[in-house]
Amino acid sequence: MHRAISQQLAILAALALSVSWCAADVPRPRGVSLIKAPLYQPRAGDDSWTCLDGSKTIPFVQVNDDYCDCPDGSDEPGTSACAQGQFHCLNKGHESVDIPSSRVQDGVCDCCDGSDESQVVGCANTCAELGAAAAIQRRNQAELHKQGAEKRQEMITRGRQLRADRETRRLELERRIKDQEALKSEKQQIKINAEALESDALEVFKEQQRELDADTVQAEEEPQQMRQEASLSFGVYDINKDGFVEVTELMVDINLDRDRNGVVTVEEAKYFLDERERVDLDAFVTLAWPRIKPLKMLAEGLFQPPHADEQVPKVPVEATTEGVQQSQPQPTEEQIDMEASTDGEADEEGDEDQYDDEEGDVGVGEASPEIEAPAPPVYDPETQRLVEQANEARNALEEVERNIREIEQEVKEIDEQSAKDYGQQEEWAVLDGECYNFEDREYVYTLCPFDRASQKPKNGGAETTLGRWEQWIGEGYKYSKQKYGNGAACWNGPQRSAIINISCALEPRITSVGEPNRCEYYFEFETPAACDSEAQRAESVHDEL
Repeated sequence: MHRAISQQLAILAALALSVSWCAADVPRPRGVSLIKAPLYQPRAGDDSWTCLDGSKTIPFVQVNDDYCDCPDGSDEPGTSACAQGQFHCLNKGHESVDIPSSRVQDGVCDCCDGSDESQVVGCANTCAELGAAAAIQRRNQAELHKQGAEKRQEMITRGRQLRADRETRRLELERRIKDQEALKSEKQQIKINAEALESDALEVFKEQQRELDADTVQAEEEPQQMRQEASLSFGVYDINKDGFVEVTELMVDINLDRDRNGVVTVEEAKYFLDERERVDLDAFVTLAWPRIKPLKMLAEGLFQPPHADEQVPKVPVEATTEGVQQSQPQPTEEQIDMEASTDGEADEEGDEDQYDDEEGDVGVGEASPEIEAPAPPVYDPETQRLVEQANEARNALEEVERNIREIEQEVKEIDEQSAKDYGQQEEWAVLDGECYNFEDREYVYTLCPFDRASQKPKNGGAETTLGRWEQWIGEGYKYSKQKYGNGAACWNGPQRSAIINISCALEPRITSVGEPNRCEYYFEFETPAACDSEAQRAESVHDEL
């Protein structure tokens, strides 16, 4: 391959030399190239000539007469009369070039052979020196391509191996997906069975819990109800309103006659007061009322004695002792008002305490306290076993489903990578996943081939996406230019984009970055992947044209 490149260069050099030799022998007006010489021949018979755009026919002698006759300026290739004209520099020994006719006879030597100026200007012929330097440059370029081609071949080998590895990996993932799908079906059935047993056990547990909750509520309500009843009775018994219930105050209630002899004795009254002379409200609630309440309920017919066959003597309703009517004392309006006032004050104090607590907990600008999550229910051993068994089944199914998602994601990434155009021989594949940086005075530019291009301020700041990989857009040779689009939007402007111009070099690197148009960035990128014969031929043809 390298020998073929050298042979092509030698043929092109010989062809250029032969063209230069022949060019001097073909008659044509000044400033006309050899390839256009047939177009500048007078018509036989009348020596006329037609403008190249066919718009006008003039005498041939008016060609290069320093007067612009043709609209396209084709009649003045060797003078500066026509603004649209082109002057051909033969540049024997170097490369022929075309320059605007306006530069002819302007006192500046544009052609290396000095043919664009008169002898009065005295332009030196530097074509030989320039041709020798160009030859050296071509040889260096050929050597660079030769060495780069060797590295490119290594990249081809690695790229093909990467593709083979992806294909192998994809086949393995497809097999794993099938295995995981079969395992998923098995885990789903286990989960269904375990959850059915769990559901039945939880239903039984919830029913038991509802019954227990009902008993608990009842047990919590009974002490409160008993205290209310005791407080009301305390107010009734406390006849002198001194805040105590005394023995004499109980002796007036005939319902407390334990031996049913028609009289409540001191001993009987002390029994209800826990053998005390008097008790306050708290002692009455805890000590006296539990003993008094059964007799009160018996008297009101709300409680039956354990043995129904035992006859309970009837107590005369109007029996009196010491002139005092022996019936259940009824609370007066004053006592009821006092009870209500006492309860109201207690409620107000409780409310104040509650508000004080709330004001102490809440501060301006402070975060509200975290609410603790309710404690998990405590199951019986069998229900706990079934719950744990169902949890294990759910976790096992979730793990299988997670494995399937991970495998599918990897397959997707492999397919996306395989869909990218890494060149005819996979030579560009090794650049995917690599990133290269370039720094100027203000920014650090990053290029991650086949992924994105970005910039970041050197003095700190967020990274800005200039574009994401789209396609190859090279002219003549497809793999000479890349486009990255749909970058971050400019302020009041379009979305950013980046064009990557690629050339041959021994190491991959960014050589320059520019922004010729607003939000349009151009990267110059070198890599051995571009050192192929097709790219070199396209570049040579471009230079010749």
